Amino acid sequence: MITFLRETYPKLLLCLLLFSSSFSAECAGWKIKFDGSDSDPVIADGVLYVGSADGAVYALDPINGATKWRFQTGEGLTSGPQIITTPRKGATFEEMVTKGVNAPRQGKKGIDLTPVVRKGTVFIGSGDFSFYALDAMTGEKKWSYAAESKIAGSAVYEDGTAYIVTEKGLHALDTSTGKRKWLFETLQEIPVQQMNDVRRLGKRPAQGPERGENALFLTAWPFRMSTTPQKCFVYAVAPESGKTMWVNALDGLDITAPVVTKGLVFVTAEDPRSAPQPGNPLGSSSNQETLYAINAVDGQIKWKLGAERVYGRSRLLIANNTIYFKTDKRLIAVELETGRLLWSFGAENIQGDPKVDDQHLYVVTHKGTMARPDDTLHALALATGQEKWSQRLSGGAYVRMVHEGVVYAGGANLYALDADAGTKLWSFEEMRRISSAQLISGGRIFAISPTVTYFGTSKVDQGYLYALDAKTGKP
Repeated sequence: MITFLRETYPKLLLCLLLFSSSFSAECAGWKIKFDGSDSDPVIADGVLYVGSADGAVYALDPINGATKWRFQTGEGLTSGPQIITTPRKGATFEEMVTKGVNAPRQGKKGIDLTPVVRKGTVFIGSGDFSFYALDAMTGEKKWSYAAESKIAGSAVYEDGTAYIVTEKGLHALDTSTGKRKWLFETLQEIPVQQMNDVRRLGKRPAQGPERGENALFLTAWPFRMSTTPQKCFVYAVAPESGKTMWVNALDGLDITAPVVTKGLVFVTAEDPRSAPQPGNPLGSSSNQETLYAINAVDGQIKWKLGAERVYGRSRLLIANNTIYFKTDKRLIAVELETGRLLWSFGAENIQGDPKVDDQHLYVVTHKGTMARPDDTLHALALATGQEKWSQRLSGGAYVRMVHEGVVYAGGANLYALDADAGTKLWSFEEMRRISSAQLISGGRIFAISPTVTYFGTSKVDQGYLYALDAKTGKP
């Protein structure tokens, strides 16, 4: 089970993955009890694989929900959040933070990462700080690797090597044996005294990796308290050796995961001390978000564009030779090669990441309160940003996916809308909580809700895994 403290909308995982291009006239739905997490289900060779908040990996029949096998990780560990005590009196804020981040940590039950299935093996990281290789047919463990800290993001698999990132950096593992080939440590560029501060205050896991033509790219930034300008880092690493190809130190913090296309690496970073750019149509705030285009070969900045600050990270979106990113005041479209501003759509409180099809970009904006959210789904022309239609939704909605002319969105409810006209095709309201990701298979939409316990009460909302008819939204 998952315990949620002071969250109005605990997470629900909705997933939609294309498995069949046509839907049957009648598609029998089903639901089973399931402790959902942020793990996205995937389907390989007719089997659905997914991680759970109970720390187990499941292999399920997508037609009827029957369990083929279950593998438990983190045996002997507890589930839920860790509770760390800090001094309440007589301590500075820095001392309190330091004690918190350096408190002894132990892995816990729970899998929030998405499985990767390759050549009969399921690869997945667990909250117990270990990375597993399981037989896809039987669920038997082939090997496990002790990462010794939180694994951030799902594995990247390539040519017999699995790449994972942790607080230490980028690990390359032999997929046959689980032996580590090499470890690339991040944040080595920080001066010794500052690095001691980072170790004292806590390191953040790297982000990535993203595969380019000849390199793996990842980003990292330190968690430290300092009055001096902070740096964040973009790395290019040789896949075979783990050697540094180049590193670029950018001014700022809270850097995003890299996105790579057409020989360029794109990231955004917050720079609280950046100087306003004269004539910048996106604002002149001295506390801004900067979008960087970096040459993938030598690490040199090709262009950069400043905009208003954004609270919270979201993955950059690339489509139609354009890169799209959001700030706290607008959604922005920028030409890949030149950094030229193409258009911006003024909208505060953009919820989640935008999604696209071949003609439009879909995004949800939020108004109202946490208790009574009022959301609007917008369809914007990719080329111009002009709004084609908008549709009000309820329940803290996000865009989940766009598939075959249908937009799937929702928060407390799940909606299917006609992508061309914006009309609602159906809604499903039984789950009450929806989070992220996408999975459609064999005419069914798979949706997973968490089991929620409420702090200080005995109330429990049981989670489920649903298979809904994609045409009607009925289980």
